Amino acid sequence: MENYIRYRRDLHQIPEVGRKEEQTGRYIAEHLAKLDCLVERVVGTGSIAFFDNGAGRALAFRADIDALPIAEQTGLDFASHNGCMHACGHDAHMAMLLALADYLHAHKSQYNMDVLLIFQPSEETIGGAKPICEQGILDRFHVEKVFGLHVWPKAKAGTLSSRPGPLMAQAAELFLTVHGKSAHCARPDLGIDALGALADIVSELNRYKREDVAPGTEFLLHIGAVAAGDANNIVCETAQAKGSVRAFEPAVFDMLCEKIHSTVKQADERWGTRTEVHIGDAYPPVTNDPALYTEYQKAMEKAGVPLLEAEKTVIGEDFSEYQKRVPGVFAFLGLGDVPSLHNNRFQFDESLMETGIRAFIGLLDYFAR
Repeated sequence: MENYIRYRRDLHQIPEVGRKEEQTGRYIAEHLAKLDCLVERVVGTGSIAFFDNGAGRALAFRADIDALPIAEQTGLDFASHNGCMHACGHDAHMAMLLALADYLHAHKSQYNMDVLLIFQPSEETIGGAKPICEQGILDRFHVEKVFGLHVWPKAKAGTLSSRPGPLMAQAAELFLTVHGKSAHCARPDLGIDALGALADIVSELNRYKREDVAPGTEFLLHIGAVAAGDANNIVCETAQAKGSVRAFEPAVFDMLCEKIHSTVKQADERWGTRTEVHIGDAYPPVTNDPALYTEYQKAMEKAGVPLLEAEKTVIGEDFSEYQKRVPGVFAFLGLGDVPSLHNNRFQFDESLMETGIRAFIGLLDYFAR
């Protein structure tokens, strides 16, 4: 367990984006190969470590391993210089899970359950959790419960925070491309104005958010970027918009998607345009099993790890794919007043990782003894 800072610093220097975590994957797999566990590579660059006590029932713990295409500006002695950065703390997640692997190597005989550790690629991009689950990993190792942590700026340092039920949103990116017909602005009758149609779509979606969604509904429907036109005297032929759709309930998410499609259809009918709508594959909402969360609270109390109530966040996370299949709890590890995630100056007190490791061991002590 005492090596977690070294693991974090080693991994921090070799960040790689999703589907390209080759060096990261080798580092993890080579370390796990020295321990008393079954090691398998999954989804290309990921790894699983199975500590087998012959129980036929297992607890699972997950860490994500990918980084972001951000040039680091922390000035750390162990900073990355390859144009990528662990600006979302996945280096810490891996280090804590490797420390748990070391602990299990020395202590697994103390427990009456098997333990599966999942080092998952591609959380930031296409989502590595779903293909891992679709390979039947959870079923094959008889996983009954799954746990995960994410480092969290602004939350009280040295604490965990979470909540029963919805914690993080179902989230997807939205892309609209409106096709019209170019013409001189003096002869608009000869053209089809893609920009006018897009303006109507954005205006209607904003009106809908303000006026038609029931008060208290928790969601995000946001247009964050538009691009259109080539000159001030030409009817715009193509206009594009990018945005995000997020909700804590699948029914609310589906309602928002239906509104986007109906709004686009009506605009196309009015303007004569043709609009392509692409709503990306959404991670399901991270939803903590209420009954398991009650036991999680007891486990943290017994382990002496402070557990606070977290606010919901519309940030997405594919840990939800595991929770679709087995009961699970996801929590935030407080880092205090540090730069935000996805920031090129993101850094934190490394000793706080010890709280996360203690939480993992506390879960083993509570559920597997």
